[in-house]
Amino acid sequence: MKGKLLTIGFSIVIVTLLMCSAVYASWSTLATGYAVTSNVEEIQVLNTQPVTITAGTLDSTVTSVTFRWIGPPDGTGPCALDETVPVYTNGTIGYWDDGTPALIRYAESTYVVYEGKWKVEILFRNSEEEILLKQLYPIMVGEIFYTPELPLGTIGATVAMSAALGLFMIKKKRQQK
Repeated sequence: MKGKLLTIGFSIVIVTLLMCSAVYASWSTLATGYAVTSNVEEIQVLNTQPVTITAGTLDSTVTSVTFRWIGPPDGTGPCALDETVPVYTNGTIGYWDDGTPALIRYAESTYVVYEGKWKVEILFRNSEEEILLKQLYPIMVGEIFYTPELPLGTIGATVAMSAALGLFMIKKKRQQK
């Protein structure tokens, strides 16, 4: 009986650790010199939710970033906001593909999006205003139906299911005796 309870307890710990991984936007492309992320976990956001796009670069020649928020339909509509933001650094170090360290330069833009498909053009510029790189970031706005990923909810559900299984096994063993 103790062996089964230890197995169940060990299983609960393993499942909890696997199910409770944090979700963060990826900076995995930063090693190539440029990366873009946002404050939303997915490309789908709720209607009238402010979206913040953060651009990052290791390229020391980048002095500003232009954000063009292009509205519906399908991100081909009129430009709702055309904003050029100077880059700043907070002392954070990133690494190029070859392992060379460099300061990460950031720029941010926030806009409240509404219904439809949006696209944000991100233009990394040098001091002569030349475009060094252009990236696109799609945003889909609308009603979202999904199961929230809450660590405490996941842990609670896992513990409840495991406890129910354990009680079932104990009850069944007592009935067999």
